[in-house]
Amino acid sequence: MDRIDKLRLALEQYSDRTPQDERLCKLILAICSESPDSSQRRELMDRLLRQLQRIPKLSKSSHPYYYEAVNKTWEWLDKNLHKFHPRRSPIQASLTTWVNAHLRYRIHDLHITKNQQELSLDLDVLERSGFYNDYLDGLEMEIERIEKQALAWKIVQYIRRDPEQKLRKCHPRNRPDCNCQILVQRLFLQQSPEKIAVIARQLNIKTQTIYSFWKRTGLSKLQGIGRHIAQKNSDFMSG
Repeated sequence: MDRIDKLRLALEQYSDRTPQDERLCKLILAICSESPDSSQRRELMDRLLRQLQRIPKLSKSSHPYYYEAVNKTWEWLDKNLHKFHPRRSPIQASLTTWVNAHLRYRIHDLHITKNQQELSLDLDVLERSGFYNDYLDGLEMEIERIEKQALAWKIVQYIRRDPEQKLRKCHPRNRPDCNCQILVQRLFLQQSPEKIAVIARQLNIKTQTIYSFWKRTGLSKLQGIGRHIAQKNSDFMSG
């Protein structure tokens, strides 16, 4: 039994098909009967996609990657339509559920991929800045035990979120606008890292004040956070 016969059996298994379902089944079978690169298939597929987009229950979202996810879902559907086996009647509702599941997966996948691409830029800057060599010497052994990128990713995430406000609460006296989180982000995590002199001028603080605070307090605070994250990763890997 070829795939078209299997598809036909799957579509015809429900005796309560509506006229709308009958037309939909006929269209799906016609699409899958054509060769993948034929103009006739493209025309029929376009018709199916227009029909799907008019269905009120097709997932809608304000997510920034929604339309990109929709396009990828249509590409997937074009390649996998012959695998559609309705789970219930009406068949149109079953097809919508099938498409929606993949669409939600695509949105999630794009979200993860885009964030990883954004973080990879941060991590490249982190390495080029000398962050590892100059300021995280105390993490050397931990970094050697696990993937450096995985550890750096967690460190960057922690710095950005600062969930316990350890970095935001660490700053020169009466200058919360020059806290450790801000300094780390501006010194290491930007695409074009800034110099302490530039930060000092913009914040109207003496350069020596920031430099002394960083060497005396900020660096040890950051190293402590790094060691803690590295230890948690080490415990997880060994457990």
